Amino acid sequence: MLKFADDSKIWGRVDTMEEISIMQQDLDVLSQWAIINQMPFNVNKCKVMNIGKKNMKFDYKITGSVIPKTKEEKDLGVFFSDNFKPTLNCSRASKAANKVVGLIRRNISHKGVEGMLILYKSLVRPLLDYCIQVWKPYTKKDMKILERIQKRFTKMIVGCKDKSYAQRLIKLRLTTLEERYDRADMLLVYKIMNDVNGIYPKKFLLLNERPGRRNSIKLFKGRSNLDIKK
Repeated sequence: MLKFADDSKIWGRVDTMEEISIMQQDLDVLSQWAIINQMPFNVNKCKVMNIGKKNMKFDYKITGSVIPKTKEEKDLGVFFSDNFKPTLNCSRASKAANKVVGLIRRNISHKGVEGMLILYKSLVRPLLDYCIQVWKPYTKKDMKILERIQKRFTKMIVGCKDKSYAQRLIKLRLTTLEERYDRADMLLVYKIMNDVNGIYPKKFLLLNERPGRRNSIKLFKGRSNLDIKK
């Protein structure tokens, strides 16, 4: 079980009827706890996300009510879909960033380098960077959606309109978003591999010892199944 503020989540592997029964028993325990402590769950806000093609998509209940199923859910600012592809979050992030870019284009009359970079780094790029290690796009199509935001913004800056994207990046001392995301990945891996505060679970990342793959890393992930919110 995972908790953050007033959000509670139960997740687990449910490949068999026995595992489904265990999951339902956990929900029954939560229901009983809520009754005893007079802190009922809002069933209308509770959701079940079934992950995996072989998932039997059982109808789970809490306090006697069937929990509605969902294919998309927002969790701590990141959008997840039941196929765990980042396309959904790429679309939402680019849409939000495009609105801000449009606002800046319409309301800023002098688009000098210094001022525009401050606006970009404080208002636009955070929308594209937020939790990128979780939902980083791995297809060219999704990456282009995000890269297009930076291309559009840099072209508005004084002295950049007639330059190519590569030339604009050199002039503005920026990198492509893809390079920035690769760097964010490497920083996270470094923090995990050199964790001195015990934040990450043991064996969260293991170096692959197969010949010819000295620098490869195996990532062990759990499979979320339920998202329960009070």
